[in-house]
Amino acid sequence: MRAMRGLAIFLFCVIIIHMKELTPKIIKTYKTAFEAQPQNKVLQRAINNNGIYAAARNPIIVHKNKNLWSYEIPTGEVRDQIKTGTCWLMAALVLAEKTVGENLKVENLKLSSSYLYFYDKLEMSNSFLQKIIDTSDEDLKSRHVQEILRTKQYDGGWWSEAAELIEKYGVVPESVMPATKDAENSSSINAILNEKLTLGAKKLRESKNPQELKVELMAEIYKILTLSFGTPPEEFNFDFIPKKDEDKKKSDKDKNADKKPKNAKDLQSVHSTPQDFWKKYGTNLRNFVTLDFLLDHKKDQWNTFYETDSVDFMYGKPEQTATVKFSAEIEKAIKKQIKNDEPVWFSWDTGKQFSSKTGVLDSDIWKYDDIYGQTERLDKDFRGIYRDHSGAGFHATAIVGYREENGAITHWKVKNSWGKELGQNGYISMSANYLQDYVLGVIVRKKYLPKSVRDIFSKIPVIVRYWD
Repeated sequence: MRAMRGLAIFLFCVIIIHMKELTPKIIKTYKTAFEAQPQNKVLQRAINNNGIYAAARNPIIVHKNKNLWSYEIPTGEVRDQIKTGTCWLMAALVLAEKTVGENLKVENLKLSSSYLYFYDKLEMSNSFLQKIIDTSDEDLKSRHVQEILRTKQYDGGWWSEAAELIEKYGVVPESVMPATKDAENSSSINAILNEKLTLGAKKLRESKNPQELKVELMAEIYKILTLSFGTPPEEFNFDFIPKKDEDKKKSDKDKNADKKPKNAKDLQSVHSTPQDFWKKYGTNLRNFVTLDFLLDHKKDQWNTFYETDSVDFMYGKPEQTATVKFSAEIEKAIKKQIKNDEPVWFSWDTGKQFSSKTGVLDSDIWKYDDIYGQTERLDKDFRGIYRDHSGAGFHATAIVGYREENGAITHWKVKNSWGKELGQNGYISMSANYLQDYVLGVIVRKKYLPKSVRDIFSKIPVIVRYWD
């Protein structure tokens, strides 16, 4: 057996050294090398019968991620984005709901994602059409124009997008603008909008009065969105019953006030515009900053302030981020924010060491190395530049708690937006090693960060154009 394995390796080395194209002869050497290792047959049967995930899943890690928590923010019902790409928006609403709920003294407040989803698509459509006008003197086949035409509008987004939408349009309770069918399954509305925008782009490039034409085109976009999502309210009424402050000692006046009919409720009502509602009960989201833990072919330097010249999102609102290496100080800042009852928005790759069934994010949840014999992983200096993405898609969620042992954080509690059926009743346990190894970026209130990181945001940003 040992001689056979040695022959397979020899043949493999002799042939492979001259390899440029695949040939039947080369493939034959792969097969010989595979069959020379008896354990491959065992692994093959296990994987064929159970699938790679079941075969590679580490049960010890799954057990370690069934946690009680040292600190957790009560955040109410887990959302379900159903068939949309609105995770980035729902993760941002975890923070918004907690803030508004605390100030209104309303437990489990749910804000309308459809309201902001409507304006996101309206803003992206406006940005697309305006950029078509701005580049009307450029060649239609140029990389810049073709990138604009490629992106148009879509579901995915980022923290900065959610923050700008909330600061500009405010928020409304879910009861004021509930989700419609198209707000839960966006495939049809995206196809309709993109077809309309494509035709509009051609008309704008051919028009002598493109700005006037854009007004007409945007009126059509508004109509499409309103028919699918409903009309966003300009003002609204919201009834609620505030939670009682159980820690507050009651005065004689309060005790007398409690002597009311048994079934009476302390019903209160707010009449407001969406913008005033957020200004009064929300927080300034521009006090939060984006930290990127990954370099790429454009953002290729650490400790640098970048501004992305995007071709989508909200016109005139570029995304700003700082590239920093994850550190104990960053972890401390995240912990401070959680202890201040402010959830932490973060992004990650769903194909990297994630078990949706068990609700676990852990660097060692899938033991692929035990199966394939691979032991190397790219670090964050190279993962982005070499485009080491799983292809499963990027996702955004919110950290809402942590588990601490002997002064060190072992796990983070994460609120997902895939409904209550997946994971741990809709939540995810993320190990400390995953945050360090795989998380792409986080949003942190600036004041919690160390001075060295805060100072990065005082620099003149480096402009990044991914289409260039």
